[in-house]
Amino acid sequence: MKTETFDVALIGGGPAGSTAASLLKKYMPNLRVGVFEKEKFPRDHVGESQLPGIASILNEMGCWDKVEAAEFPIKIGATYRWGKSDKLWDFDFLPPAWFKDEPRPAKYQGARQLTAFQVDRARYDEILLDHADELGAEVYQETLMRDVVIDESNPDRIDHLVMQPKDGDPYRVESKHYLDCSGGIGVLRKHLPIEVTSPTSLQNVAFYDYWENTDWAVEIGVGGTRVQVMSIGTGWGWFIPLGPTRTSIGFVCPRDFYKDQGKSPEELYEWAINQSPRVKELIQGAKRRGEVE
Repeated sequence: MKTETFDVALIGGGPAGSTAASLLKKYMPNLRVGVFEKEKFPRDHVGESQLPGIASILNEMGCWDKVEAAEFPIKIGATYRWGKSDKLWDFDFLPPAWFKDEPRPAKYQGARQLTAFQVDRARYDEILLDHADELGAEVYQETLMRDVVIDESNPDRIDHLVMQPKDGDPYRVESKHYLDCSGGIGVLRKHLPIEVTSPTSLQNVAFYDYWENTDWAVEIGVGGTRVQVMSIGTGWGWFIPLGPTRTSIGFVCPRDFYKDQGKSPEELYEWAINQSPRVKELIQGAKRRGEVE
């Protein structure tokens, strides 16, 4: 089995992996940085509604202009429906009057430093990973981590990884540093003596699908909007415009509620959509992809 040696090996090519790789190559360009991603980009993913702090990081890593050029909707805040109340209330990152009606793409300056993006993760994650590649990180897509081999003399230390490309033979990866950028699944963490606390009250499950040609709940200036977060009693739903025509709509509920209902994901998703009059109004005439995840 051949061996590849890195200064830093990152598992996961999503925003965590691509951001870490980009910043490493920006500030220490001589490092050999490898990013290993099991999937092939682009691919859909949830986690589409961002916070303003992310924009400053995009700017620091030199990727703001690329993301802004994609013309994702500009998030200036959110509209909430809480509990069983029919009243809606808005939360804004900045007073709407501060949001200038200017053409896009725009620079990272002025009011845009206080806003966020609502991103189509298929496009967004690919932009970030390509950026890390352009800065000199070595990106390996469709490469699965098959094994984590722990140092026999030190259970806190990784000796090497065994990687399996989709079309190729497995090989060893040895690195001075390893970064687990695999998200909640924590593929490296699971092999190390690291304790995890999982609050039972947060054992939720999310169901989502994508829609074409929904209405936007609110339009502010050029490309500005708010996400919609609607309580439906047993859980809550999201309505996130991702572009001029594409919208992400999802439903979050306790895992036990899902199990007790005895409904399929498709049935529960349709039920949840029908519980929100505001969402039902926005999807009139729209078309759903038809694949609940």
